[in-house]
Amino acid sequence: MKKAVFATILLTLLAACAQQQDHGKKAAVSEFENVSKLAVEILSQNPDSLFGILDSLEAQKTYPLCVTNLVRGTSYARLSSIRFGEFYIRKALGDELHSLWPKGYYQGYYNLGAMLMMKGNLEEALKISQEAYAQLNQETDQQLKAFESSLLFIIGNCQLTLHQFDEADKTMLKCYEAMNHQLNVDTTHAAVEMVGTLSVNMAAAYFNHSPEKAMPWVERTTHILDILAKHNKQAKQPSAEPILRAKARIIKVNAYAAMGKTDEAKQLYDAHMASPFAHHPLMLIEELTYLEKTNQWEAAADLLPAIYQLHEAMDMNYSMENLSNLAESYRVYEKAGRHAEATKMADEMASIVDSVSARKQKDDAAELAVIYSTQEKDKQIARQEATMSRQRLITYAIISGIIILALAIFIFFRHRAAKRLEVAHEELKVAYDQLEETTAVKERMASELRIARDIQMSMVPSVFPEREGLDMFAKMTPAKEVGGDLYGYVLLGNKLYFAIGDVSGKGVPASLFMAQATRLFRILAVQGMMPDEICTRMNAALTEDNQQGMFVTFFLGLIDLQTGHLSFCNAGHNPPVIGGGEDKGDFLSMKSNAPIGLWKNLKFEGEEIDTIKGRPLFLYTDGLNEAEDPEQQQFGEERMIEQLRQTQYASAEQVIKEMGTMVEAHRNGAEPNDDLTMLCIHVS
Repeated sequence: MKKAVFATILLTLLAACAQQQDHGKKAAVSEFENVSKLAVEILSQNPDSLFGILDSLEAQKTYPLCVTNLVRGTSYARLSSIRFGEFYIRKALGDELHSLWPKGYYQGYYNLGAMLMMKGNLEEALKISQEAYAQLNQETDQQLKAFESSLLFIIGNCQLTLHQFDEADKTMLKCYEAMNHQLNVDTTHAAVEMVGTLSVNMAAAYFNHSPEKAMPWVERTTHILDILAKHNKQAKQPSAEPILRAKARIIKVNAYAAMGKTDEAKQLYDAHMASPFAHHPLMLIEELTYLEKTNQWEAAADLLPAIYQLHEAMDMNYSMENLSNLAESYRVYEKAGRHAEATKMADEMASIVDSVSARKQKDDAAELAVIYSTQEKDKQIARQEATMSRQRLITYAIISGIIILALAIFIFFRHRAAKRLEVAHEELKVAYDQLEETTAVKERMASELRIARDIQMSMVPSVFPEREGLDMFAKMTPAKEVGGDLYGYVLLGNKLYFAIGDVSGKGVPASLFMAQATRLFRILAVQGMMPDEICTRMNAALTEDNQQGMFVTFFLGLIDLQTGHLSFCNAGHNPPVIGGGEDKGDFLSMKSNAPIGLWKNLKFEGEEIDTIKGRPLFLYTDGLNEAEDPEQQQFGEERMIEQLRQTQYASAEQVIKEMGTMVEAHRNGAEPNDDLTMLCIHVS
């Protein structure tokens, strides 16, 4: 019943507007805004009904096409259909929309910038938002200044993400000044609520890129929310201010934690948990972030079911973008020691990769089909108008006998041109079909690489033990083509297991094989086995049903942190470099074992060193020594060990950063040809 009522209201309004043949610009703007508001109401009830009404509106030409395109694009954006939203809003933006509906024009630019930012197209989002902001500064209508803070927020957020921090600081301060000015000019409830929400988003944006800089913005947000609270108290209206304030508080908690101010973070977090908004759906992700930063893995694991329930309530299916959420959950369960739940999560990730990829390709194909159909509709309208124009010319020719002969010649040559145009159109259609097929293949390949990279990066640790006498750091830098590099560690009392490896092949299969190898390493290490036994058992598991013949080169070590005793097993991997000695560093001499996964029933041999205390151990994959410059000259093992010998050890992180800088200098702008992974351990 509600759907029918909404549709009837909108159609009645449209009919009334169509009867007004000569209304002023202000009246038109009011009608456009009413249509936009009603569209939001219908969208929440029945999206298909709304788009059907818009189709009828376009066919009857009741409103200018730019207006209906803007309403259509904004509606798709609200449905999270980013590609459709971008397509129709781009069609709407132009001088005609600016002349008819200035507010809609700048709202369209804000929506387009936000969608491009969500897609990750930051340069384009920054460019169009800056152009719109420059045009807005030329406006004399003060009501349009309400869009100043929105556009500045998009610009500042893009600059932050692109690491243009100085420019971002200037832009965000302008945005803050614009919000304060807007609160003095427009005190309507909707405007004040919008400013409050925008201020919280600014604090969140700063926290995501620079926790230290987030603190002043949390204080500025608190100032804005105080104004919001005062306004709502006077207006006696329900407000989102308490929730926004709780959101700002949990952002401040995480900023304190990131800055190492653990006492302040805990005190403020305890206050948050005592408030009515503890575990509110809008707070769950920030609460999980705090628990992870403070290594409260058991509590973090307990919070995951609530997040899953929220996803289910929102009817969220796993997609390429949120597949990384599963990987994050896997890491939390692993850190909490809930290995059964972690294993289940890893199996679920592996099982949904192909279905997610197929669904995304299907959705993309459907969107492209609709967009292509719309473009064809535009061409048909243009052809109809061209036909009408030709008929008018023929009529004028019949009436004007003087130019009959000239007109006949014109029609003759026009006919020949049409034939040539038809041939060109057919050729263009063939070329377009070929381009569409090529694009689909490229998108499918890109999707596969994104999935593989997400899985690969989620499976390796980013936090290392903070323990006296142990300095450990590792870094993995994926290349454009995803490989299967891996590293990991397990700390059991005074025993430190560590590993590094490189899986054969590329793409999703290599990433899944890497995930399986990483999981096996951790499961076997927690059982206290020796490195050679772990490699033997991993080989037995990974050769089972290995029809693709995949394998992994693997170095696995076990250090007694009290004595410095090292037990290790090398399965076909590059020899590590151990510091100290007369040469200040040498390749570790070791026995040769086959890579893991090649042959069944292999028994791997292990070795040991009495102590490596005071001698840094540097491990790497062939993405280091085989890194190429523009002339395809490799970095090489000799250059690598010479650089390590010259490096004055200050920390494991410093060694890896200096080596990474040397590799980048050697590449001199050349694209990486393989993943680069480095691991450094020092026991004192």
